[in-house]
Amino acid sequence: MVVVTVFLEKVSDLKDTDGAMNHPDPYVVFTVKKDNFGPFDKEFGKQTSTKKQGTCNPEYGETFVFKDVPSMEKLTLHAKVWDQDIGLDDGLGHTSINLEKELTKHGEFKAFEEKLSWSGKGMIKKAVTGTPTIFLKIKYEE
Repeated sequence: MVVVTVFLEKVSDLKDTDGAMNHPDPYVVFTVKKDNFGPFDKEFGKQTSTKKQGTCNPEYGETFVFKDVPSMEKLTLHAKVWDQDIGLDDGLGHTSINLEKELTKHGEFKAFEEKLSWSGKGMIKKAVTGTPTIFLKIKYEE
């Protein structure tokens, strides 16, 4: 069995979807999956960060541990950033990291600086200064 540890440092340059007087209240949802083919994907857990009030540059310093993962084969970490709102939350961006390919050293954290993509229903596509980026450190142990 494999244990995957994700350290969420921060997210920068998020888009202000709520207007100038009401900055986003961002949070991050992590999912670890074995990517097979669409409906055949297998999920090994979902975890959510705390919500940060009124900021486009939230700092977290939070750790998430995914246990009982069978192997690193085809394993992917999905991160989605959301803006908490009354009613439906707005999507602020997402990224996926191929853990099997990217984590080559057992037991050592590797730093990631991932640009967030803007696709899918509810994702905001406004042009602003800066590119939304998530800063992570990830390791696995057997």
